[in-house]
Amino acid sequence: MSKSGKVDGSAGQQPSPEEIRAALNAVLSSEVFSNSPRLQEFLRYVVQETLLGRGSHIKGKTIAVDVYHRDLTTDSGAQNLVRVEARRLRRLLSDHYEFEGNSDPLRIQIASGGYVPSFTPQELSTTSSPVTTERPIGLHKSKWLIPVILGGLVVLTIAGVLIGKQHESVSIAKKQGETAVLNALRNKSVPTLQANNLAQQARGLFFPVFDAKRQHLALEMFRYVIKLEPEIPHGYAGAAQILSTLALISKDEVKANSFSNEARVLADKALAFNPSNAWAHASMGWTLGVAGELQKALKHARLALELAPEDGHVLDLVGMVGIIANEPGLAALVSDPDRPRSGVGRFGARNIWGATQYMLGDYTAMREAFGSAASEGSPMSPVSLMFLAVAHDHLGNDGKARQLVKELSETWPGFPAGFLIRRIFHDGSVYERDILQRLGKYDYDFNLE
Repeated sequence: MSKSGKVDGSAGQQPSPEEIRAALNAVLSSEVFSNSPRLQEFLRYVVQETLLGRGSHIKGKTIAVDVYHRDLTTDSGAQNLVRVEARRLRRLLSDHYEFEGNSDPLRIQIASGGYVPSFTPQELSTTSSPVTTERPIGLHKSKWLIPVILGGLVVLTIAGVLIGKQHESVSIAKKQGETAVLNALRNKSVPTLQANNLAQQARGLFFPVFDAKRQHLALEMFRYVIKLEPEIPHGYAGAAQILSTLALISKDEVKANSFSNEARVLADKALAFNPSNAWAHASMGWTLGVAGELQKALKHARLALELAPEDGHVLDLVGMVGIIANEPGLAALVSDPDRPRSGVGRFGARNIWGATQYMLGDYTAMREAFGSAASEGSPMSPVSLMFLAVAHDHLGNDGKARQLVKELSETWPGFPAGFLIRRIFHDGSVYERDILQRLGKYDYDFNLE
């Protein structure tokens, strides 16, 4: 809104407040936004602030406080959460205007890099060529267009080739970098190269996280890596992350403490051998997170992200730290389905994204994440099935939720769901209460003893 109190729009056209409110209501009542209450509130807030003439005061920190009720003095990731949510909001707005809202008279947009909305009449968002009476129409016009169309196709073809070559060059450079690392390890010693290869294979056994037998198998592989080459961080970082995971899922308090203590020692060793190793920092972050040292855990997780922003395994560990430390913004950032990731083995990004969407209140995205996990090769576990049932219950699909709870009970009888919920989200948290209440009505046995 300008200083005069009028809402800024396209040149020569300034939508009235009534038109803007109508556009807002159309978006908020749309199918795309129906299951995203937080994003509805986000959009409502920035539009209303703009209408009140306070658009210039809309900042990430004001949204974090007013919409997400975050305390900026204790929550260092609050503004990061807002940035992630703003990306999701822009995506939903685009989806709305592409389909359901393609005939809305007014389009609400939020440009990247800010949070202040703009309002544009839809007919002005597309450019049409002026019609002249002097140019012949029909066949003659078609003949005139043919060279233009062919020329455009040639340009597009050339551009496609150039882009393809650029991507090919990036891929070749990346491959050459990986080969150089392997050659360096080979030059040091054959056992060093073997240890590196074995550590990469063991990485792929990390998911499903709640499969204790799988974790023990991976632990033995990482211990052998340490035996093969005790002077690289890989074995220590891998063993530490596994031991921390066993500490998380173990109901035996004595064993859990033993796992946690050993994990801390090995994580320290990994960092001692290479203080700039992303995996070592990610492993330390997970180790500290499971131990309850959440601020230190987040510090290492964020550093790991800076060091290796595309390493799929590192991103998964950072995302898990974000969940256990109640920083869904960080977890969403690293598990975003559009984020590029590299590496081999099974990644847990889709399930991490699903859990993050639960924490952010987007139950449609949560259902899509867990519902498509199996078909896309992502790990399925009793926790995945439990989250999927919770998503369907939130969306009012009681029949589907009941079916999933039955499948969960029959496939994994005795699974300590209640214990793990409390370990992941902390005893007494709003998430724990919500899950217990929603699945409890379908008589699910959480094995709380």
